[in-house]
Amino acid sequence: MRFRLTAALGLWLALSACTTPYGQQGLMGGYTEERLGETRYRVKFQGNGNTSEERVWAFWMHRCAELSKEKGYTHFSLSRSGAQTAWAPEVHDLPSVPRHAGMRTAALHTDAAPGGLLKTKGGGAPVYIYTPGYTITSYRTDAELELHRAPLPEGVAMLKAQTVLDELGAYVKSDGKAPMPARRELIDKAATYIPVQRGYTFGGYF
Repeated sequence: MRFRLTAALGLWLALSACTTPYGQQGLMGGYTEERLGETRYRVKFQGNGNTSEERVWAFWMHRCAELSKEKGYTHFSLSRSGAQTAWAPEVHDLPSVPRHAGMRTAALHTDAAPGGLLKTKGGGAPVYIYTPGYTITSYRTDAELELHRAPLPEGVAMLKAQTVLDELGAYVKSDGKAPMPARRELIDKAATYIPVQRGYTFGGYF
């Protein structure tokens, strides 16, 4: 019994010393996806206690773009999992996407709300995992992905999948050794927003 506990502890320590790689979820974490509809998926990425918030965010965003391309779509939008709408102040502030009261599609989350990067154990509520002598903090992402292609919808903040892949490709392929682009710069380059078209008729604007 003691040998088994020692072996299990040794395996846990060995795994915890490694960062989460890019790939489907395994013992060290990774991404999962759930099909919710024809063009809608729930995409998660779980990091272990040795994986930084930035790495988790980059790998998750890359998987969202990769999945979009795999399914034959060019753009994607994101919303908090389990919520009908979610605000995206970071997107509102970008010059390429005008501030609009009706734009509620979240492109990223950095708080501890559902769909954000969380200090968590097993994807539950925010919590620190305690072991003797250590406090382990892990991060995860969890959001719903809506896939888009031409004709693109109006009034929706979207990200161009190929641009996201181009920006994060070197970082992901090098397992985090290449420089990671700043989030704001990446979002600014990939952001796509088509204003709602309004025309004038004898009855007024429509």
